[in-house]
Amino acid sequence: QSTGLGLLFVVGLLTSLHCVAMCGGINLSVCMRYKTAEDSSKLKKLGPSALYNIGRVVSYTIVGGIVGALGSIISFSGTAKGIIAFVSGVFMVIMGINMLNIFPWLRKLNPRLPKFFGSKIYGDTSNKGPFIVGLLNGLMPCGPLQAMQIYALGTGNFAAGALSMFLFSMGTVPLMFGFGAVSS
Repeated sequence: QSTGLGLLFVVGLLTSLHCVAMCGGINLSVCMRYKTAEDSSKLKKLGPSALYNIGRVVSYTIVGGIVGALGSIISFSGTAKGIIAFVSGVFMVIMGINMLNIFPWLRKLNPRLPKFFGSKIYGDTSNKGPFIVGLLNGLMPCGPLQAMQIYALGTGNFAAGALSMFLFSMGTVPLMFGFGAVSS
């Protein structure tokens, strides 16, 4: 609770290295898929990366607010926290095994993107796909993101949770935006 707001931004800056390593492929693919015409302005070419990052910031901020509000009404016991951590760990291991394709039958347990979102992203003709992907990015299982969500939960307040996640997400923007912009 005594963490300064500036430190949350710095944590985002430092964490952005992790973001590029883990979500850089998503960032690149969404930015390259929505490339603009060769003769368009340099500013317009930055559009997909900007939309992707705006979506991430909006998503992180909303999730932070919701989690902060939940922190004011929900208190987990040590046992409940342990069970949640264990179940989350099991799903992360399953996703890792699925990436290696060791046990194909485990794919049935892997969470999938609902078809509604997939059709919105892939069938998009308005070039808003990067924004939608950015919004969904806030729901990914990511260690640093979940650590910041726990911090937001601890604030016990919608506004404080939203502000903490907003500052964290703004810290991740410079490197992630630059990474996507390079591909454009």
